[in-house]
Amino acid sequence: MKCLVISHNPFSTFQNMGKTFLSLFSEFSSEEICQFYIYPSVPDTQKCRAYFRVTDKEILKSYFHLRAPGAQILPVTDRHELYENPADEALYRSPKNKTPFRMLARDTMWRFSRWYSKQLRAFLDAEKPDCIMVAPGPYRFIYNVALRIAKKRNIPILSYICDDYYFVEKPEGLLERHRVKKLQKKIRQLMAHTSRIVTICEEMNEAYEKEFHRPTTTIMTGTSYNIAPLPVLADAPNTITYMGNIRCERYQSLAQIGETLDAINEADGTDYALHIYTDEKDPTILSRFTGIRSVKFCGFVTGDAFLKTFRSAQLLLHTEAFDKQSIDLVKHSVSTKIADSLASGIPLLAYGPDAVSSMRHLLRHNCAITATAKEELSAMLRTAFTDAQARRAAATAALQVAHKYHDLQKTGTDFYNAVDSLHRPSLMK
Repeated sequence: MKCLVISHNPFSTFQNMGKTFLSLFSEFSSEEICQFYIYPSVPDTQKCRAYFRVTDKEILKSYFHLRAPGAQILPVTDRHELYENPADEALYRSPKNKTPFRMLARDTMWRFSRWYSKQLRAFLDAEKPDCIMVAPGPYRFIYNVALRIAKKRNIPILSYICDDYYFVEKPEGLLERHRVKKLQKKIRQLMAHTSRIVTICEEMNEAYEKEFHRPTTTIMTGTSYNIAPLPVLADAPNTITYMGNIRCERYQSLAQIGETLDAINEADGTDYALHIYTDEKDPTILSRFTGIRSVKFCGFVTGDAFLKTFRSAQLLLHTEAFDKQSIDLVKHSVSTKIADSLASGIPLLAYGPDAVSSMRHLLRHNCAITATAKEELSAMLRTAFTDAQARRAAATAALQVAHKYHDLQKTGTDFYNAVDSLHRPSLMK
């Protein structure tokens, strides 16, 4: 069996989607995987036998030059950076990229380009994939890539849905409404040609199976690390650690936590702190933390530094935003970090609306110290810092949930069987 993974991001040890791929394909040999991706990154793992990349900049340049976009990429295992060229960061992280006009323009640019090039066909001929796993997103062109390759090579598709762009509220703006309508049409087209859907949570499973009538399987993200044998508990914790993306309005929730910590510190004479590890550089976002004394930005860490920071945390934090648009975007998603956090044995704090699946997962199993409204934050934080019994109970439950839902070997085997079922449908019955 050889699976072609089609996605925005490559396999990697430092980026959430890349780590998810490593988890899902943990039971595959490298000879059974190849990848087509589009982000200007270089994979830092040899998990795939071969990688082929086509970036937006290559697509744009191909309109003005004779050379077709894309090339085979070799992994660099000692480099853990999101951008191969640091100058690309400002371009790719610009908030303007999420405007309806730019998103539609990006789809149009890809639609009329020569991405299905001679060199890509040679790559596919050499790799000989007999199925596709596509991890789509909010852009139609990645769906078109999967559909065209599947049609040209007459191979089945497995659609991996970890973020929901179909069951969304009707946008207010005319252009955004037009964009979403076209994306939903493309999603229906992909689902019509999908042999199996794999979703990240039960809520998404139920919605997609009911809507598209395709065989649907729930496989939650497996942890990247060994599950801790016992809870890892600090005697008197005074620091919360948050690692990862603070966009999608998560920074608002983080700022609220910081403001609440400031109030607790002033009232109780404590010195509690929130340490945020992120590569965020947007001054508009960072300005939200101006004057919040308890928040410390610690930069972006990868590799061994990430592992050391993660494992030395006293308390870990997961958070989601409370605004309507953000809830709509993540309501059927479960953050990649949750699997690793639950498996660590370190008590997990969670602050977010109970309308989203990640919070429901934690609340359902009582495996984190939670707050689902701003009014609950002060009590939740005081419990986390002062109640040793609550910390132990949350960490103990988290380890049980990690074994049941996030064990790497189990989730990897389940995903291997899901891909294998494209050729042997009876396997998943």
